[in-house]
Amino acid sequence: MADWSNRYSYTEANVNKYAPTSGGVYRLIYKSEEKYCVFYVGQSNNLERRLLEHLSPSEADACIKKHLRDYDCFFRFIEVSSAAGRDRIEKEEIEKYSPRCNG
Repeated sequence: MADWSNRYSYTEANVNKYAPTSGGVYRLIYKSEEKYCVFYVGQSNNLERRLLEHLSPSEADACIKKHLRDYDCFFRFIEVSSAAGRDRIEKEEIEKYSPRCNG
């Protein structure tokens, strides 16, 4: 299986540069003082598109919008081609990090 990507500053330019159009699981991360915290885990069959959707003004999740507004945020992803694999990894990541915006 592939490895998790590096952590990138969560900007439209970085999503366009680094996120693939293939499927996978992603983590949204914020930095509070010197600590990095996962605040959302998601999956998509097109990582680039989904990560850009979260950055758009039409983002519906108030928790995600608040973190993007209030903190320096970052993203990481892992490419996973199968839907079953994405479901499994997303579930594992949510159990591991208990992200506040997945509640």
